[in-house]
Amino acid sequence: MLTVASSSSSVQSPPQNQVFLNFRGKQLRYGFVSHLEKALRRDGINVFVDKNETKGKDLSSLFSRIEESRIALAIFSSMYTESKWCLNELEKIKECVDLGKLVVIPIFYKVDTDDVKNLNGVFGDKFWELAKTCNGEKFEKWRQALQNIPQKLGFTLGETSDEGDYINQIVGEVVKVLSSDLERQIPIDNHPCSGAEKTPEAAPDLPPPLFGIENRLTQLEMKLDFECENTITIGVVGMPGIGKTTLTKMLYEKWRGEFLRCVFLHDVRKLWKDCKMNRDIFMRELLKDDDVKQEVSDLSPESLKALLLSKKSLVVLDNVSDKSQIETLLGECDWIKRGSRIFITTSDKSVIKGVVDDTYEVLRLSGRDSFQYFSYFAFSGKLCPPEDNFLNLSRLFVDYAKGNPLALKILGVELSEKDETHWEETLRDLAQSPNKTIQSVLQISYNGLGQFHKDVFLDVACFFRSGDENYVRCLVESCDTDLVDAASEIKDLASKFLINISGGRVEMHDLLYTFGKELGSQGSRRLWNHKGVVGALKKRKGAGSVRGIFLDMSELKEKLPLDRCTFTEMRNLRYLKFYSSRCHRECEADCKLNFPEGLDFPLDEVRYLFWLKFPLKKLPKDFNPKNLTDLNMSFSEIEELWEGVKDTPKLKWVDLSHSSKLCNLTGLLNAESLQRLNLEGCTSLEELPREMERMKCLVFLNMRGCTSLRVLPHMNLISMKTLILTNCSSLQTFRVVSDNLETLHLDGSAIGQLPTNMWKLQRLIVLNLKDCKMLVELPECLGKLKALQELVLSGCSKLKTFPIRIENMKSLQLLLLDGTSITDMPKILQLNSSKVEDWPELRRGMNGISSLQRLCLSGNDIITNLRIDISLLCHLKLLDLKFCKNLTSIPLLPPNVEILDAHGCGKLKTVATPMAILKHMEKVHSKFIFTNCNSLEQAAKNSITTYAQKKSQLDALRCYKEGHASEALFITSFPGSEVPSWFDHRMIGSTLKLKFPPHWCDNRLSTIVLCAVVAFQNEINSFSIECTCEFKNELGTCTRFSSILGGGWIEPRKIDSDHVFIGYTSSSHITNHVEGSPEHQKCVPTEASIKFKVIDGAGEIVNCGLSLVYEEPNHVVIEGDCSGTSSGRGLSVVESTMSFATRFLSVILRLLRAIGLHLLGANFISWMLKRLPHQSIVRSKDREIKGGYLEGRERGGSGTEKEAPWLADEKDDDEEEKHLLMVSNIAIVFAVSYLLSQLAT
Repeated sequence: MLTVASSSSSVQSPPQNQVFLNFRGKQLRYGFVSHLEKALRRDGINVFVDKNETKGKDLSSLFSRIEESRIALAIFSSMYTESKWCLNELEKIKECVDLGKLVVIPIFYKVDTDDVKNLNGVFGDKFWELAKTCNGEKFEKWRQALQNIPQKLGFTLGETSDEGDYINQIVGEVVKVLSSDLERQIPIDNHPCSGAEKTPEAAPDLPPPLFGIENRLTQLEMKLDFECENTITIGVVGMPGIGKTTLTKMLYEKWRGEFLRCVFLHDVRKLWKDCKMNRDIFMRELLKDDDVKQEVSDLSPESLKALLLSKKSLVVLDNVSDKSQIETLLGECDWIKRGSRIFITTSDKSVIKGVVDDTYEVLRLSGRDSFQYFSYFAFSGKLCPPEDNFLNLSRLFVDYAKGNPLALKILGVELSEKDETHWEETLRDLAQSPNKTIQSVLQISYNGLGQFHKDVFLDVACFFRSGDENYVRCLVESCDTDLVDAASEIKDLASKFLINISGGRVEMHDLLYTFGKELGSQGSRRLWNHKGVVGALKKRKGAGSVRGIFLDMSELKEKLPLDRCTFTEMRNLRYLKFYSSRCHRECEADCKLNFPEGLDFPLDEVRYLFWLKFPLKKLPKDFNPKNLTDLNMSFSEIEELWEGVKDTPKLKWVDLSHSSKLCNLTGLLNAESLQRLNLEGCTSLEELPREMERMKCLVFLNMRGCTSLRVLPHMNLISMKTLILTNCSSLQTFRVVSDNLETLHLDGSAIGQLPTNMWKLQRLIVLNLKDCKMLVELPECLGKLKALQELVLSGCSKLKTFPIRIENMKSLQLLLLDGTSITDMPKILQLNSSKVEDWPELRRGMNGISSLQRLCLSGNDIITNLRIDISLLCHLKLLDLKFCKNLTSIPLLPPNVEILDAHGCGKLKTVATPMAILKHMEKVHSKFIFTNCNSLEQAAKNSITTYAQKKSQLDALRCYKEGHASEALFITSFPGSEVPSWFDHRMIGSTLKLKFPPHWCDNRLSTIVLCAVVAFQNEINSFSIECTCEFKNELGTCTRFSSILGGGWIEPRKIDSDHVFIGYTSSSHITNHVEGSPEHQKCVPTEASIKFKVIDGAGEIVNCGLSLVYEEPNHVVIEGDCSGTSSGRGLSVVESTMSFATRFLSVILRLLRAIGLHLLGANFISWMLKRLPHQSIVRSKDREIKGGYLEGRERGGSGTEKEAPWLADEKDDDEEEKHLLMVSNIAIVFAVSYLLSQLAT
């Protein structure tokens, strides 16, 4: 008969006596105790019952039994205190309990609990009578035991209690205690395997802690779902050695008390292999506790089924390897009583498909748990390396094991007490072949594969360990498609945990990778070592069995001449790759493989052909590409692929890039499955064949740098999504070759105009026309491309008109117009229009492009001003105004602008005050660049720095929480030769030496402002300004950080004068350091050293400064504030404030236009903004109308305004009109006030 609870895993065998019974009297022994003992043993619990109480007085052996036990059941009855023997046992039990070695459960059998606890009644009388016969010391120990033990939680059986019910409860409690103990002690098990080397025992004597398994057990327990009355079958899956057996064993031990039948069949695969398991044996195990006198095989099916259905069962089938094993043992499960639970552990998901109700996958250990688990075995019970030199080595071993508990334990035990040299040698060996013990475990899963599965596994391990799932599948699926479905083979390997498919990619665990490569190198079928490859190519011995060759030509020291018949006998060759890991372009003049007599290539099984710098003009005549899936011959000498047209039904990927002599593509005309074609740099290719229209699957075509390409044929590639014609400098006419294009790159081409049927491209997302120097006009139909997100017209120097109605392009996020000659900018980008009838259209246009995120207008001499309501572009993050030489002012900016680049705007004088409405942004770091803006007024500079300071204060706390404390929150730069006067500390040169008084850094310090004045030598360069700060107090505590104040641009810039660079950085990293210091360290002065330097540039730091920004009492930086002042009334909602303020300004501006005073608009807005924040009506009305007519972004809209009643195209409800009328009245009051102030002056 099987030992159900046994296991060959690392789970320790239970002690000889798990439960010790302490009781008095024959009546109890042959009654209650006898039934309790049987119930405990029926659940596999070892019990010790003393049956020799009167046969001697040597208690040493009895006490050892108590010490060996985990639980003691103290059964108090009316006769208990008659026996010195019982009381001596109880004394020893208390001693073990006090030491934490034993758990005691008191059972009050037909005796009053108070009598036991207080030594009263018959129980107490007998104790006091017995006490007269012993010395005082012994009496005192007995009394303490009797006062202590009964206080524990236990069971009370009265005269009328149901003993059977109480016995079940007691057994259940015992099981829970033992399971809890098991949870604390069981280590991750070794994976049992037949014929494998025995896993070395752990160095520590005690079982290791449970690293990360508690969470797994909790997750698995949730699947028990005891509220469900039906039978539930649960699959527990995972790769070999991951801990499936340990986990289910723990769950089994913990919950077996809830079931009347429990069976744990350990290693079903091995039992099946050894013919030690069948249905009869399994049924016998289930019925072993039933009083069945007949053999199971002699019972009729009806009788057997009736017996089984009488009790709920907990069944664990461990390490099942085939579905037939489940079918044989469980059948149709019609014999299982409702409420039973069945667990099946396996390393093959396909085995349990359609069998289980739920599945739990045991995942790898976390990095922390892996490190501690490995260290426990490697360093004799310690959870980290005792010496630093083993720390990095430990991490490398842990990384190799990738969270597999079996591998971590095996490696840790093997490395225990070994020196550093042995560790390093072991690590080098593992890179070539796996540990023998680990290999023997993995070998079991490999041996269970069919031959084709084995080939696919080894192909993936040796050649395609990491890659796109569809790509890898396509390469292996064609091996024997008439015999198997390779698509399912890849999934089968994944279901067996021999590969991993995640995120659409095939990956392989390091353990399996080294195991697979070790197997793959046997028999010379798969070659990748350059010495082995060269030998096979020269000698051609065993060529017929070669399946794959990968040769890194950078490892060849000289040219390798090869015979014409090198590949003649390699009829089974499927994967051939000649590449260079050093440089994919192979900088040498020619390929290192040389075929002086030509090349015979009679191969028809090749699926993957990668030949860098193929030396011949075309592939040989005898090559048959019928199974070819991926062809890569970049930088080759080919002029055409092969003679004529060949059938390529499986060809999906072709890369002929930089084959400068290629001039003919007719060889590909039958490649109807082709998906990607890369012809980049094929400079001799003049045209594409019209027959390419047959390529119904072609999705991607790259012809970048095909400088001879003159025209595209008339064709419709129905699947084409990406077309790249970048730098096709001879291409003058573009034709729409697919209505399904999503990305179109025509940048650098010679096209003069776009076709009028561009409107067909309704799926187009990116249109790149950068540096199309011959482009003179755009078709109006581009405005109909509603999916377009990016429109790039940079450098189109002949483009003078922009007829596109971009307000209809609601998806547009990027618009680059720099370097164009456009004289009629889109109306929505113009400052204003003199026609009243244009206002609604302009407003709707701005709303129509509210999704715009990047707007580039650089190099445009037409722009003098921007529209005041550009702030309505609420998603705009980048505004590029570089070299807009006639731009004179910048209005209120959108609240989400992160980068404003106005470099080289020589006539720019003013900016809005404030520059933008304060708002938390997704990215807290902002840059406002005004380099070479030599006309910038001082008021504008003040506005820039004021906004920067308030914005930095708003973002400081969030920045610190996100871990960017040392990075500048806000960077700005503008012309100037002096540190602004408001800086607290200024110094000539590049270094500041300061001394701060005690308590200078308290919680009121919000921002540190750094400033550097840089003198440039009128040179063009890329540079950055770095500041390094060190704060050190007199007690030696030091804090350091560095921050970039400016520069770091992608393209070099010429700075023609001295410039001021200012960076605002959070002080949180300093204040946090100080607040964490003892109180006496806070009350000491601090010395600061601030050093500035120019990196990678010719500039020189001439002046520098530092200022500390403190929050004033009751001062609150308000999100949505327009002024930087604070009302101290708490944070307002940015959406409502921004929406109201923006619309308020908009209505006022329209009113001025309506009464013919629109020229005063800009001055009025500036005047009003200085006064607006002080009007309480703004805040109160903001709250009042928040839920009214405004459709703020908090409701998912774009934050656009409703039309004023006298301008709207459609009337809205009465309530909305009242709100709008109120805003208009306020606007009139302010307008009149402004006019009066102008008259007064």
